[in-house]
Amino acid sequence: MNLEHELLKNYPFLRDLDREILDLFLSRIILSNYEVGDKVFRNNVSCIGLSFILEGKLRIYKLGDDGKEITLYRIGKGDSCFNTILCALTDSDEKSFADVEENATIAILPMDLFKKYLLNNNIFLKYIFKNLYNKFESVVAGLEKVTFNSIENRIIDYFNKKLRENNGVKIIYTTHEKIAADIGSSREVVSRSLKVLEKRGALELGRGKIKIKDWIYN
Repeated sequence: MNLEHELLKNYPFLRDLDREILDLFLSRIILSNYEVGDKVFRNNVSCIGLSFILEGKLRIYKLGDDGKEITLYRIGKGDSCFNTILCALTDSDEKSFADVEENATIAILPMDLFKKYLLNNNIFLKYIFKNLYNKFESVVAGLEKVTFNSIENRIIDYFNKKLRENNGVKIIYTTHEKIAADIGSSREVVSRSLKVLEKRGALELGRGKIKIKDWIYN
């Protein structure tokens, strides 16, 4: 991977930096690869620097007081983890976490360089606020679904989205626990709803996978 090329392509605001500063960034950036299921940005990892997502997809979530996961949003190529911004601004730990959903390549810019050269950079601030607004809309949309939609409708919406992402492939590899985390419910409630949908002929449940029937897709 050509690190400079990937960074400038996915994070255009870096092109406005002086060549000397960009070279400094490239000399100190830490590049890491993660596989599906890996845990990242926990145990204060997000506070070591700004993350550049060069490949893959991550799910950002919080843990409720009861230990259940609540999905906030997802980040992919061209995004950054907002925990970094909070750490830099407040010097405190952020209690959200991230799991890798698609094999990921992440570049970390050390916090001292981030604070010195980017935190007060107007071009960077425009990028981060636009990105943050999009994630805020995602969180609000998720809260609306949790508040106003029944569990069954939320599950159907979840599968319809998966089908669109998979180009109509009707085998979804997931678990009841993961669905519950994504739609903001409990595994027990999701399992009961899935069994009801299975009895209606909407889907077939298998070990680690679910087959969606034609009529559920829209």
